[in-house]
Amino acid sequence: MSSMTHSPADVIRWLLVSLSLGTDPENGLAWPIHVSSEPDAPDDLIVVYDTAGITNGRIQRSGETVEHKGVMVQVRGTDHPTAWAKAEAVNTALDESVRNSEVTIGSEVYVVYSVTRHSGPISLGREPSTNRFLFSINAVVALRQTT
Repeated sequence: MSSMTHSPADVIRWLLVSLSLGTDPENGLAWPIHVSSEPDAPDDLIVVYDTAGITNGRIQRSGETVEHKGVMVQVRGTDHPTAWAKAEAVNTALDESVRNSEVTIGSEVYVVYSVTRHSGPISLGREPSTNRFLFSINAVVALRQTT
């Protein structure tokens, strides 16, 4: 797989924004989606992390390695029903709405061919200091930067 300007987590963040599952944190709206950083506020938010992917071999003619990049989508909410509902909405969207989806970040364009979940939603319990509820969804992503 060729190199990319943005991390897979960043691409998935903007994909989730385009699917209306959350918002750009700079806009100050509900359900901001962050990458690799979980701010203390607001209580209800989504964070996408890069995780281990899966290498599926190599294309013989080009020598290109075929890899599905790993991501974890973490949902945090003030109460269990709110966090669960948002995690389920993300889960459903990843399963049903991602197919050759184009994502633009600045001047770069990516195609997200598919997202294959390894789990979906896993309860991580409550944050010890705040009692906010956490759920995670683990997946691998087939994607490519086109420009």
